[in-house]
Amino acid sequence: MLFQNLFFEEFYLNKKIKDMTREINKFSELYSYNISDEKNLIEELFRFEQQNNSKVAIFSKDGQLKYLTNYYNNTDDFKTLTSFCTELLNDKYLINKVITSGKTETTVFENKYSNTTKIGSVGAMSLNSENDSLIVAVSSMQPINEASAVIQEFYFYLFLGFSIIGIFLSSIYANLISKPLVNINKVAKKMSSMDFTVRCEEISDDEIGNLATTLNFLSSTLKNALDDLKLKNKKLEEDIEKERKLEEMRKDFVASVSHDLKTPIGIIEGYAEGLKDGIATGKDALFYIETIIDESHKMNKLVTNMLELSKLESGNLELVMERFNILRLIRKLIKSFQLEFELKNLNLILNTNLEYCYVIGDIFQLEQVLTNLISNALKYTPKDNDVIIEVNSINNIITISIENKGVHIPEEEIDNLYNKFYRIDKARNSSNNSNGLGLSIVKRILTLHESSYILSNTENGVKFEFTLKKANDEEIYD
Repeated sequence: MLFQNLFFEEFYLNKKIKDMTREINKFSELYSYNISDEKNLIEELFRFEQQNNSKVAIFSKDGQLKYLTNYYNNTDDFKTLTSFCTELLNDKYLINKVITSGKTETTVFENKYSNTTKIGSVGAMSLNSENDSLIVAVSSMQPINEASAVIQEFYFYLFLGFSIIGIFLSSIYANLISKPLVNINKVAKKMSSMDFTVRCEEISDDEIGNLATTLNFLSSTLKNALDDLKLKNKKLEEDIEKERKLEEMRKDFVASVSHDLKTPIGIIEGYAEGLKDGIATGKDALFYIETIIDESHKMNKLVTNMLELSKLESGNLELVMERFNILRLIRKLIKSFQLEFELKNLNLILNTNLEYCYVIGDIFQLEQVLTNLISNALKYTPKDNDVIIEVNSINNIITISIENKGVHIPEEEIDNLYNKFYRIDKARNSSNNSNGLGLSIVKRILTLHESSYILSNTENGVKFEFTLKKANDEEIYD
């Protein structure tokens, strides 16, 4: 509407002037020196009027009318042309300019008969000689004014219609765009609050749908990353706690080793000085010497266990796998421990229905496992109780268990017993000759043998059970 009010009329006038000028020049070029039939000329003038919505006539340079489509009718168009031509003919400068240059000139004037604005164009035309005539065309401005008034009224209905359509389309686009965007915004806010369980509705296959899909993928990825981070953080906390416990056990070990080494070293030193000073003679001297030897054995055992555990933990130990009769090894160990068990009034019993039992393993390392387990049973079993060793064969697996009666281990302490230097006896009582390395060595050796093992409380005791691979029949030899 603004363009129409400010620019359209001027734009239309300029366009009309250009079109009129072009058509007059074209007509002049076609019919100059080429008028053989006046009837055809009149028809072409009429066609010119119809195509350009104007009236056209040909005048001589002195203002005499030569050709007009309604030549014999005294109409308003004729009066307009006459009035216009009179003005033009009186403008000698303009006429000379048109005849001299051959160019068409256009002007706008008010018709005094109809009080309407007209567009008039005049151009030179050659009928018999060069530029001997003038072609004049007049077009009314009334159609464009009427059209502008109608369009202005139509704008109201157009605006009303577009308003209704706009409201309708706004409601549609609100559902298609605004609501999904609001939902995506809510999901994004929840994600910023570390809530990755929310999801966007993927209801369309457009940019918003792709954005929802991407946001869901981002939420899922962040959730997985957060879960993984939580797991790693939990593992880190466990590792820190484990390291803290190891540090405590390391301190406990230093205290324990200091105590375990200090006691025999003090005894050895005292008894050696007694022998040096001649305090003990005869049988007393022999007792001093035996005591020194016994304490040396304890120190040697502690150092040996520490070196053995260090070797197992370093991963440099290579097992020498062979086939051997595990029952023969157990019976040998029972015989070697028999006297110590009798001194504590304990019964060491072997229960098995097997005549022989061949396994695959490192006989030296497995002997150490059995020795440590039997030694533990000997240390911690109260007097007048039994220690039972059982050997069973299940498919290709040999199960060996050692159960000592009359004692239990607190459930919360069982897993800690596999840790090196750990002892339930916090007072470090040296009467049981324990340094907390036995089960740690057992665990390492059995792990190298790919054995499963478990330490558990029974109804009336404590049982340690482990497995070994059974040797095939064709591999058995004695």
